[in-house]
Amino acid sequence: MICFVTSGAHKYAVRDLIDVPGMPDIELISYNRLLRTKQLPKATYIFTDFDRLDFWQLELAAKAFRNLQAGGANVLNDPATCLTRMAMLKHLKAEGLNSFQVWDAASDGLPDRFPVFLRTRAAHRGTLTELLNTAEEAAAALQDLTDQGYCLSDLMFVEYCAEPVAENLFRKLAAYCVGGKVVTSMSVHDATWHAKFGHEGVATEELYKDELSAVKENRHGAAMEAYFRAANVEFGRADFAMVNGRIEVYEINTNPNNSRILEHPFPIRVEADALFHQRLAEAMQQIDTTKGAPIALDHPDLVSQRKRDWLVLRARWVP
Repeated sequence: MICFVTSGAHKYAVRDLIDVPGMPDIELISYNRLLRTKQLPKATYIFTDFDRLDFWQLELAAKAFRNLQAGGANVLNDPATCLTRMAMLKHLKAEGLNSFQVWDAASDGLPDRFPVFLRTRAAHRGTLTELLNTAEEAAAALQDLTDQGYCLSDLMFVEYCAEPVAENLFRKLAAYCVGGKVVTSMSVHDATWHAKFGHEGVATEELYKDELSAVKENRHGAAMEAYFRAANVEFGRADFAMVNGRIEVYEINTNPNNSRILEHPFPIRVEADALFHQRLAEAMQQIDTTKGAPIALDHPDLVSQRKRDWLVLRARWVP
């Protein structure tokens, strides 16, 4: 059994995996339930959603991780060491894996390279601005966002780093890491550089043929291993692009959406998605563990927190 630990409002992201052919048995548990539970069965546990936890939840999750690990469970994504967005991007730049920079709006001051855009560190909202080309534009945009109520401590500047694959056509690539095994995933095609959700109809059949080839040959598997290692992520999806012939990673999401493509104007895309999910299921089988005897979550901090929370029914929703 593989159990995903997620924030309560975001179980939907991995729920689609349950229906993927060949996938092991999957269960979902919220942090709210985890931190109120005295014991859990021996199994494989994947901790996710660290950017949606406050500091104390994160510490408690790290202690639960260690309880499970000491009890013999196979546990992925250590909450104490996994890097979230801004720290991860700064580290990738420092290691020479990425070429673009990011700036903490609260502590780093204004960017010294342009163009840039502003976004939140934690919430999965995408960009909050269009491209900003000068320090004056950056300062004005930052002031506008804080005036709207966005928190300075959660804002970051990101240097623009994208390259169209054709005129007015951008492509975002993806790869999954499952216990150290990296599987090339599906692409997103869009008419804008944001390329967050994609836009149906903008890509050509040739691009979809290339996508199928990339999945078949696991084109980005070996190269992406270094990025996941640098971020201390054992399960997650990296979103990236090829820019000037090199990989540039934008995000590593530990709780990515996993919806399948069952219909598409180009049938080759359905074929590529089916193959990707087959490879993903095979990788998940490799980390699967037979459900076993209960493991006590008996760290003193977990025990005392359970006593404080016994009247609290559920955690608040987070974006």
